[in-house]
Amino acid sequence: MHNVSYLLVIDSGNSALKWGIHDGYQWLQKGIGSYECLSTIKNEFRNLLNPSAIIISHVSHAITKQQINQLISIWPTEAYWIVSQSAQCGVFNSYQNATQLGSDRWASLIAAWKIVHEACLVINVGTAMTVDALSDNGKFMGGIILPGANVMRHTLSLKTQLINPVLVGTYKNLPTNTDDAIYSGVIYGLIGSIERFYNLFSFELGRPFIRCVISGGDAHVLIPFMKFPIKHVEHLVLEGLVILAKDLQLFKDSSIY
Repeated sequence: MHNVSYLLVIDSGNSALKWGIHDGYQWLQKGIGSYECLSTIKNEFRNLLNPSAIIISHVSHAITKQQINQLISIWPTEAYWIVSQSAQCGVFNSYQNATQLGSDRWASLIAAWKIVHEACLVINVGTAMTVDALSDNGKFMGGIILPGANVMRHTLSLKTQLINPVLVGTYKNLPTNTDDAIYSGVIYGLIGSIERFYNLFSFELGRPFIRCVISGGDAHVLIPFMKFPIKHVEHLVLEGLVILAKDLQLFKDSSIY
């Protein structure tokens, strides 16, 4: 028997911190929390198995990075904070400045490539929505960023003269009240953006059907309206971080993978 190593992966996103413990084969535990409740995450971390490696994707504020450093200071393990590269794990980055690509998008692209290994759209739906294109040879062709569903709805309520809009509603093809009109408008906007990107990329590749990998806290909001092949992965960034950790040989005991 060899000593099993444990990897702690952390996805520090725009509005929430997601984490998981992986043993090289499977997830042993996962968690999620808001930045306003980091004390809860700290208590959860105190009960975790001692990680031999820590890998982090961070796209939030600098102060959040300090808070994460405090959270993981309970272990002697030094964390690896990923930065997008020009090429890694079979994925090639076409961004003009490779390191400017968000580390969460980079991890998601790497995970999606591992999962489908062919041209696809990689969609993350959270505080912001990103739609990124991967070619058949693993090249990241480019992508778009736009506000997520909740940001759209809250911005509309803050920047318009709508009187006390209730930020709820249901989707209607032809809405007949304000709440439904707002909610349906958000769905129209997000789905319309994805469909336009899908059609343009499909034309670029010269074929009618492209697979889509979708993730993020609000993925379930959009999935019912998507009319093309979809694979839903709950925590795509975390999956990508595990792949990166293996590629970087961060596990002390490499025999576990």
